[in-house]
Amino acid sequence: MMLSTNHTGRMMDSSKVNRRGEHVKKPDCVIDYNQYMCGVDRMDQLISYYTPLRKMLKWYRKVVLQYLDIAVVNAYLLYTKLGGTRRQIWFRKQVIHALIGEEDRPEVPQPSTSFFVQHKASDLSRLSGQHYFGVIPGTDAKSVRTRKCVVCRRHGQRKETRYICETCTSKPALCVIPCFKDFHESKDF
Repeated sequence: MMLSTNHTGRMMDSSKVNRRGEHVKKPDCVIDYNQYMCGVDRMDQLISYYTPLRKMLKWYRKVVLQYLDIAVVNAYLLYTKLGGTRRQIWFRKQVIHALIGEEDRPEVPQPSTSFFVQHKASDLSRLSGQHYFGVIPGTDAKSVRTRKCVVCRRHGQRKETRYICETCTSKPALCVIPCFKDFHESKDF
């Protein structure tokens, strides 16, 4: 449903054609909306990627966060119009660092690898040293937890295992035989 004080509501032919080859008729307000409001939809799309909105009781916080989010997206659009090529998440991080005064904060050490960045070909630390099995710890809800074996998944198989390599920093899930050996000996994995 649409409400407009500018349109009469008469039906007009749109650019779309149905299965019988006839032009689809739409109200004039819908045709004008589709023609001129793409910028609003694009703004809503850009805002939706990294929205700070959460469920909260105080409505004025949502309003402030929405306006702040619109201001950040507008600044990002100006940045891209002036020739910037970075992604929006990078731009948002730069704005956050500038707002909180990153130079005044003590340096926080970053983890060397992420849990999801496993078994990269460039990470050859898996080829040296001794490696030891470990069992994925259980929880109260599930005493025996499993994960997909990274070697089997690489070969297109779906095998789950409860064993991991305790020595590797990414703690990859591996079948005991032969995947554990293959993972730690193959250079072009």
